[in-house]
Amino acid sequence: MLKRNVDHRSLPPINYGLLGWFRWFVRGYLNKHFHSIAVNRCEISELGISTTDALVVYSNHASWWDPLTAIYLADRLFPGFSMYAPIDAEALDKYRMFGRMGFFGVEQQSLRGASEFLRVSHAILGTPGASLWLTPEGRFADVRDTSAELMPGLAHLAWRFTRTGNGGRNAIAEQQRSTGHVWFLPVAVEYPFWVERQPELLVWFGPPTNTAELAGQSKPQIAGDLSLRLRNAQHELAQVSMSRDVSQFELFGSGRSSTYFVYDWWQKLRSKVSSPQ
Repeated sequence: MLKRNVDHRSLPPINYGLLGWFRWFVRGYLNKHFHSIAVNRCEISELGISTTDALVVYSNHASWWDPLTAIYLADRLFPGFSMYAPIDAEALDKYRMFGRMGFFGVEQQSLRGASEFLRVSHAILGTPGASLWLTPEGRFADVRDTSAELMPGLAHLAWRFTRTGNGGRNAIAEQQRSTGHVWFLPVAVEYPFWVERQPELLVWFGPPTNTAELAGQSKPQIAGDLSLRLRNAQHELAQVSMSRDVSQFELFGSGRSSTYFVYDWWQKLRSKVSSPQ
């Protein structure tokens, strides 16, 4: 199999022993704090993604839980792909363990940080079987707020892997073509409370695209395309979330009924009081 000409020293380090333990911890931690982990992956179930491809999984930035959700999904849905993700450089200094599990620090709101993000991301996406997980809103945002533009790094990555030069493909696109596509997978995430004491973790994949489909588009066109896919996924998830239609999801967590006993007691008391004597 042909491989891309990648300097693997540019890739963030991954200690697979540490990562394996942390994945185990995350599974238990999410199952403890959420009533269910519910995923709709219909849009990606028949893609035929190969480990000769690379993935960009990009989502809205709903809460503190997002990095743990990403680790869980990467492990559960894309086990053949190495996971990488940017993290605020100051946060990485505080939680250095993440720097040994594929996370790489990025300085916020600086040209140097943007340059470093693009450099490392290019190396990741030039590696078959790699996945890059992004929250391009760049800030925590309400799940119903879809008005903001996504940060430009996402579209720039896609454009760099699709653009052509004079008379042929550039070096990055040629490397990408030799081994597979770079896929862009939008995913909407919510953490709503329904009828249980604990919240639900809801995940909804939108329609993906890849470098072959995006080829020939300008950077603004790509930005609009990728943004629309994510915002539509958020809208679809919002409708299902408000209707509380669990039939739309695969349940990966326990999904057990665990309504708080005081609520059960109150419902039973109301039933007895309101029933005819």
